Amino acid sequence: MLDLHCHILPGLDDGAERLEVSLSMAAMAADSGVTHIFATPHCNTRDTRKNFRTPALIDAYTALQDALDRAGIPVKILSGAEVLARGRFAEHLRAGDFMTLNGSRYLLVEFYFDEDPAYMERCMSAVEAEGLIPVVAHPERYFCVQRAPELAQLWAERGRILQLNKGSLLGELGEDAFTAASLLLRRGAVSVIASDAHHFLRRSPEMGELLPLLARRFPEVDPDLLLRRNPLRIAKDQAL
Repeated sequence: MLDLHCHILPGLDDGAERLEVSLSMAAMAADSGVTHIFATPHCNTRDTRKNFRTPALIDAYTALQDALDRAGIPVKILSGAEVLARGRFAEHLRAGDFMTLNGSRYLLVEFYFDEDPAYMERCMSAVEAEGLIPVVAHPERYFCVQRAPELAQLWAERGRILQLNKGSLLGELGEDAFTAASLLLRRGAVSVIASDAHHFLRRSPEMGELLPLLARRFPEVDPDLLLRRNPLRIAKDQAL
């Protein structure tokens, strides 16, 4: 499996606070069958850690990979960021300040949970105007999608990529998120499921627990497509 969304880079956001936590997260992921992790720190947030494309951020991916290799943990780190669509989002987008997923055309974008759908549409259109493809992080957590799941289904029909959180399907992120995630999955609107992991103790990168749930509750879904083939195609900058 490839985990498309994970806050594993140490000390950059509210995910792994130090390298030891990153190593434990990677070991847990590897034990559950994950071979590649897209390191996607929060980007364009209000705090001082903007995590724009800089030499220091690029060095952070390399440093983590070197530490994993020294520890003998068989996981490959791929670059990325979870970009919050706020503030000077369009300006930074035009300037190329955001890290795409493994240098591809795919950009992982998140919104405030209570964001206005019209604003979300403008932001996704701005991403597309730059020749990029929006990957919508955890659409099931946005209040507008919880009220009207057909909104996210329309995004998918327009070529936007929907990435569900593992925790939503496991019921860890509330009933509304679980209901919306289940509906979108059953309607075939979802392209990727990822961990959105922040630690090894909470919102973990353990992906194996998802497989029996998918087999039991969503037998019409192909886990290999959502957990391996589609994220691999994103990593290779190929069409889904």
